[in-house]
Amino acid sequence: MTAPVRPETAGAAPGAAPAALSVPSEEEIHSRLVGWLAEAVLAPDTAPASPLRDLGVDSLDLIRTARRIEAAFGVRVQLRELFAPELTTARLAGLVAERAALRGDGSAAAPPGTAHGPVVLTPSQEQAWEEQTGERGHWNQAMLFTTRPGIDPELFAEAVRRLVAGHASLRLAVEERPARRPRQQTWALATDGPPGAALGAVLDTVDVSELADADLSAAVTLRCAVEQRSLDPHAGRVARFVRFDAGPSRSGRLLIVVHQLAVDMVSWSVLLADLEEVYTALEEGRRDVWPAEGTSYPEWAQALAAHARTPEAEEQAQWWTEVARTRAALPPDRPVADPRAVNTAATAATHREEFPAELTPRLHAAARAHRAHPGDLVLHALGEVLAERLGESAVRVDVLRHGREESVGSTHLARTTGWFTTTVPVRLDLTPGTPAERLARTVGHLAALPGGGVGQGALARHGRPGIAAVLRAAPPSDVSFDYEGGDADALPLGTLLPDVAPEPVGDITAPHWTRPHPVEVIATTEDGTLRVEWWYSTALHEEATVRALAARHRAVLTALLHALTGCDAPGAPETPTR
Repeated sequence: MTAPVRPETAGAAPGAAPAALSVPSEEEIHSRLVGWLAEAVLAPDTAPASPLRDLGVDSLDLIRTARRIEAAFGVRVQLRELFAPELTTARLAGLVAERAALRGDGSAAAPPGTAHGPVVLTPSQEQAWEEQTGERGHWNQAMLFTTRPGIDPELFAEAVRRLVAGHASLRLAVEERPARRPRQQTWALATDGPPGAALGAVLDTVDVSELADADLSAAVTLRCAVEQRSLDPHAGRVARFVRFDAGPSRSGRLLIVVHQLAVDMVSWSVLLADLEEVYTALEEGRRDVWPAEGTSYPEWAQALAAHARTPEAEEQAQWWTEVARTRAALPPDRPVADPRAVNTAATAATHREEFPAELTPRLHAAARAHRAHPGDLVLHALGEVLAERLGESAVRVDVLRHGREESVGSTHLARTTGWFTTTVPVRLDLTPGTPAERLARTVGHLAALPGGGVGQGALARHGRPGIAAVLRAAPPSDVSFDYEGGDADALPLGTLLPDVAPEPVGDITAPHWTRPHPVEVIATTEDGTLRVEWWYSTALHEEATVRALAARHRAVLTALLHALTGCDAPGAPETPTR
């Protein structure tokens, strides 16, 4: 994937192409779009002229498409435009061609490396900050990659400097104020000067060129464990790049550790693509290339807080109030005085269910037939299981969503890094009916989420006192759900970082880290196989309980898919109709 970059051209908007570039034809744009979307389409038998929704293109695919459009044609398409229900590839090509002819959206961008703030934390940041009562520095996301031999150290340092300058979230600092709400700002990074200037504690290089392969792996593993404890959001140290230099003829390693407040999974694709693009450009002698994001993360935080006081957002309050009334408790097997105090990383365990490979095509077929995302069906089956266990006709589950909703202000977020993931309470109505009828209620509810769900957190954290008090009074669900997609979400590895390294990155959270939910259900589809992981606390639930829930979820989802796709399922239990 090619990352959009900012040419140093007078008057150029971030990501815009130089004025000298010719305007591509609509036919050329359409051809490129078809190729990109073909990589993401889950329904290859669907006519290409169908709306993107019918092609099975999900929200994360559209975020990647927006980035590619900006990179290739120098124009922006807002995510809300891409989410339009009747948008086809041909209509999108016409829109891109029209904007390419105008070349730019007229917005002015701050120079890379500019300081922002102080501004409020986003709702997700603030809620998580409150949940973590201990030391908050050891709470990260991290990845370790192999590097190609012979990396130029000065060019690499310059590439990292430009990456940090171009993405404000990598320069976040959190200010904690007694008796007042915490806030965030970003520190400035010089965009001129010698390579590596002003990087400070962001980049380190470790010489492992004299080590044998086994000793190299051991040294990398040890250093990774140490680096997990090196971040400090109070001091503005939220990102660390550690390059292990194995010499000119051997593959090295690159560890990237980013504090959870500053990154989400979508951000990794942006960062890796930008690092590859900038380093390659510098290696070729092109020094006019800088990463470019649209709305910076602090600007997004400010826009979201302002959005919470708008009539549009306040109209959503009744919706979220009704959802909050739905039961969301999963009684623990081991009652304790303070469940949150024992629900920590140290007590976490996991159980994984792997589904038969032949089930995945049925999952996609059923999703297409019901104009849903595959994750919607997995979530619906989870709701069936919880409602059955609790004896309820409706249950509330906290669903993790990408959170990059451009319905808030004039924002451009496809290129922005930061923690956008938002936890949205979802009400699953499992009143009696056929499997298709009950699924339709779930799909309809998810499709009707106001503003994609970001308004709930905004109202609860930044809304008027009366609205905020009601929404914050509702306890979170005891169960969360996250559908992380599959092979289409593969990282954009290239020549600089050709692969994920085999060594472990270390513990990304401290043992005392407070888990946000007693039970976390995470579904992925890799190599055509659906896998569902159940994370739980051994201080709250017995392993047998979680295994039983997972087995029942597997049975209910299997029966649902057989019912929806018209296939026989010998021996499969029926989905409860209650």
